[in-house]
Amino acid sequence: MSKKKDLVTQEEIDKCLRYVSDNNNNNKSTQEQLLKLLQEMQITLDEPIVEDSINGTTIRVTYTTAVRRKGAGIDEGVIRFQYIKEIPVDYSKVPIKLRDNTTTAASAVDDTISHDNNNAIAEDIIIESYDELEKGIPTLYEVLGLLKKSYFIPEDFSNRLVVDRIHKLRNMFSKDEILTFPSIDLSHKAGLIPI
Repeated sequence: MSKKKDLVTQEEIDKCLRYVSDNNNNNKSTQEQLLKLLQEMQITLDEPIVEDSINGTTIRVTYTTAVRRKGAGIDEGVIRFQYIKEIPVDYSKVPIKLRDNTTTAASAVDDTISHDNNNAIAEDIIIESYDELEKGIPTLYEVLGLLKKSYFIPEDFSNRLVVDRIHKLRNMFSKDEILTFPSIDLSHKAGLIPI
């Protein structure tokens, strides 16, 4: 069974409200409407799937995401998406560099970790690698922005699954509610794909 993570936490709500206030010139009314709406929502993420690109220049992170309003049944009114984000990566630095030009080799998988300088360098590089992968973890304001973007997708194409998800999203949230969601840059390297 896959482990699920709730995205609507107090920490994420605080980050989202800061993001909205920074981008909307401190519109308190919008923040209050969004906070009220977030208390009625549940967004869960499954464990991520991490894949390397064929040409080795990006890492693709995929999360199965479920969005629902609280009060509905367990599988009632749930809209499922795949959150997909591509992270550019330079493999000369990431994921693990085992040798530093100024020191001798430091193994990141050595079972006998001593507290000398070489192991400290290896640990720093491993931490930098995890920091790079953490860029793929969705934030609440990012998912809400992608939902807002999906809400306004025109229906003039033939993919019935996408059109069905847009209709479900429009039934779940009114236009006024969705307008309280933060907006994201159109060049953002993440997207929601209906499943």
